[in-house]
Amino acid sequence: MRIVLLSHYYYPEVGAPQRRWRILNDHLRTAGHDVITVAPHPHYPYPDRDGFFGSKVGRGRKRVEMRLGGTWDTGVDGERILRVPYLHSGSSMARQLLDQTVSATGAWSAVVDRLRGRMKPDVIVSTTPALPFLLAGDALSRLLRVPHVAEVRDAWPDLISEMNLVTGALGRYLPSSITGRLERDVLPNLFTRAQRRAAVVVVTTDGFKQRLEARGVTAEVVRSGVSPAELAGASGLTATGAIPVISSEAAELSAPSSDTQKGRGGGGLNLLYVGTVGRSQDLSTAIRALARTEGVRLRIVGDGVDAAALKDDAEINRVPVEFFPQHAGAELAAHWEWADAGLVSLSPLDSYEYTVPSKLYSLMARQIPVLGVVAGEAADIIIGTAAGEVASPGDVDAVASAMTVMRDRIESGEAFGRNAPGGMDPREWVIRHASAAAMGHGYERILRQAIA
Repeated sequence: MRIVLLSHYYYPEVGAPQRRWRILNDHLRTAGHDVITVAPHPHYPYPDRDGFFGSKVGRGRKRVEMRLGGTWDTGVDGERILRVPYLHSGSSMARQLLDQTVSATGAWSAVVDRLRGRMKPDVIVSTTPALPFLLAGDALSRLLRVPHVAEVRDAWPDLISEMNLVTGALGRYLPSSITGRLERDVLPNLFTRAQRRAAVVVVTTDGFKQRLEARGVTAEVVRSGVSPAELAGASGLTATGAIPVISSEAAELSAPSSDTQKGRGGGGLNLLYVGTVGRSQDLSTAIRALARTEGVRLRIVGDGVDAAALKDDAEINRVPVEFFPQHAGAELAAHWEWADAGLVSLSPLDSYEYTVPSKLYSLMARQIPVLGVVAGEAADIIIGTAAGEVASPGDVDAVASAMTVMRDRIESGEAFGRNAPGGMDPREWVIRHASAAAMGHGYERILRQAIA
């Protein structure tokens, strides 16, 4: 099977989409499939390549020449990557949307120019969160007459109106009557039609699958997969950057002893957040909640558009928050050694009840207690596996209360994940439902069905 993946994010960038598709790429290639990834030159979360390659993550990585029509690149595991142009982006929604649109257009052009004839793919896969790539996948599918598998990781297109994305990006240039119509009608209808034309739309939750099916969209659930390295206790990628691929038989890994649970014996709670620092995560609620608790310390490791505002929030509220740039490998492992629990947070939008952040699965796999500021399916998973405490998104008092309860449980040395009402502890649940093996075999089944 020849697979072409269209993505705005890919390794060596650091982040959930990059890590997920690195794992999937390895799995599919190991299974004998030919995978070509079409993605911009690495730059995220920086506005340009110089910022990325000057960072700790990008320093020493190989650059390839940038040109229209794409440039062939080779990943660290030998995978083939077609690098396409992008626009130097910024923190504003308008600049990010332009960056994604330029890259999606470049991806469409590169595939048309280089991957026709004998190089024609059997299937096109597009992946959000960059919405223009969904439209690029739809257009290429119709042009090349091959099936399109559209991966929609969050509740798109519903989030367009709930997050006021058009107003946020273009509100200063266009009247509200136009931006409102674009958000409520034009763009949601455009993306829904593209989803209906897809052979299948891959989503991450059962709830959103049902919502799409009610609109006439064929949908399947494939949860984000925790890598074998993380299941083995690593903080993420291995020292070489390689992620081993496991078969379905090898997925049944033995769980570490519950004696390894942390507890600081009266030392309070060290709470760690790792990931994107953006509007969707609403970390400001957690920072304000800290002002209503005692003995809780928060570290935020990551970058994003809200980083500067969150630092201001911490200073205004006079709360113990430490900020660190994105890390990987040994540096990230040191932060987890410090932590008693991990924070998973989403903003209080209705559509986020149909979203499960992939970092939740990573925490559960490594038996790290979870403070989940989430609702819907993500909250159900935490409660059903006894993985930690849950608080309603956007509710400062509820988050402060959950922090206090978790602090008390950590100080008493209480173990998490025992006697789970759902019948499976957190790690066992992840191995069965959200491991790299489960994700890889689920994707392979869907791609074969799409081609058939």
